[in-house]
This record gives sequence, structure tokens and C-alpha cells, in this order.
Amino acid sequence: MEQNEENLKTTIGKNIGEYRKLAGFSQLDFAEKLNYSDKAVSKWERGESLPDIIVLKQIADLFGITVNDLIGDVSKKKKTHNLHKFLRNKIFIMLLSTGLVFLIATIAYVFLTMFNILTGYTWLAFIYALPICSIICMVFSGRWKQKLALAIFESIFVWTLALSICLSVNFAFSQIWLLLIIAVPMQVLIILWNWFTRKKPI
Repeated sequence: MEQNEENLKTTIGKNIGEYRKLAGFSQLDFAEKLNYSDKAVSKWERGESLPDIIVLKQIADLFGITVNDLIGDVSKKKKTHNLHKFLRNKIFIMLLSTGLVFLIATIAYVFLTMFNILTGYTWLAFIYALPICSIICMVFSGRWKQKLALAIFESIFVWTLALSICLSVNFAFSQIWLLLIIAVPMQVLIILWNWFTRKKPI
């Protein structure tokens, strides 16, 4: 019985380590995503301790696999396939969502042009699509706990929103470009916020 428990610890630890490396996470990065210390992760991977079932589920969700994949003796080829499939699915979902936004922008552009509405400014439909796409990508990045991607899309949102406003009302206010200056401290705040709100390992 004790031998079976040790084998289970070894198998789970090996699987966690291999999935982590395939995903390109250091032990510290991986630990922060789970709100654990890198020492705890190191113990798991060495088979010295086991994460509880709730944490195993969190780990499985993070890699887009099942708890059985973590518990079972899965080949490295299978692990690579599982992870690549999960990453492809995430990219596909994000591209599909942003593609739908641009489809709506294209439809808006066509109808506005056909009926001579906002003549000369119908192209702004595509500009407005940029901050909307950024919001969608921010939601997915937050859901998938991708902090770097979240910070990047937050920055893109700030700048594309400022650009959208500037281009929309430039004809009425010649100094509207000054809004872009406001985006600079906002960008700094995004960087500082993401730096100081990083989860510290416990």
C-alpha cells in the first residue's frame, strides 16, 4: 500500500513537472499561478508530497487536461499533444471572437457606406473594433490567468481607445490629439499595477 502511494506521488510529480516544462513555466511562475510557493511545487515534482484534489483540478484546468492525465502514466508524446491542442484551442477561440468583431465592423461599414451615413468616416468602424477586440482578449487572458498577455491587451486597449476618440472628433476639436498624452500615465499605471499585484508565493 505504501509502495503504491509512493508510486502515485512519483507519477503525479513527474507529470506536473513535464506539463510545466512543456508550457514554458518556471517553478516560480507555475507556483504564482496556483498561489503556492515554488518550494511546494518542487516537493510535488520530486514526489515528496501531493497537492490536494482541488489543486490537482486547478493544475489540470491550467494545462487544459484532465485530472486523470495527471494521475496516469501518460507518455511524453501524449503530454505534448494534449498541451498543444489546448493552446491551439485557446488561440482559435480568441481569433474567432475578434474575427466576429471585425465581421460586425465590416457589416457596419458596408451599410453606412451604402446609405451614405457618416460619409467620409465609415472607416472608423474598423478603428472602433480595435478597443473592443482588446477588451475581449483581456477577458480571455484574465480567465486563463495569463498576466503578461493581460497587461499587453490592457495597454492596447488604452491606446486604441484614445486613438478612436481622437480620430472621431478631430474634425471638431483641433487639439483632441492631446488625449494621447493622457494615455501615457495610464500606460505607466498599467505597468505598475501589474507589477505590484503579482501574486506572491506563500
